[in-house]
Amino acid sequence: MTEAEAMPTAGAAGGVPPTDANQRFAERLAREVEGVLGVGIALDEVSLAGESPVSIHATCLVDGQLRELVGTGPTILEASRDLIRAAAELRLAAAWWRLVGPIA
Repeated sequence: MTEAEAMPTAGAAGGVPPTDANQRFAERLAREVEGVLGVGIALDEVSLAGESPVSIHATCLVDGQLRELVGTGPTILEASRDLIRAAAELRLAAAWWRLVGPIA
């Protein structure tokens, strides 16, 4: 993921302004989410939106399909925790599907 893909974007309803602090936070969060997702799931983009509640969106590529992860919370920290939890759930679901999915 490039720095431009981790840029926070303003939400439709008066989102978070793209400041240097928000950009650095999005970049660090992207690295953390990539670590949670592990091998085989590619993180494409992380964006921040809103002020209260905050929404963080991440786009991932799982087994050739795009998946949208969303974390929400009253603060950016709570929203990032929710996003990381969603990333862990996605990783578990993808691993489970590889184990018990349809046999070709």
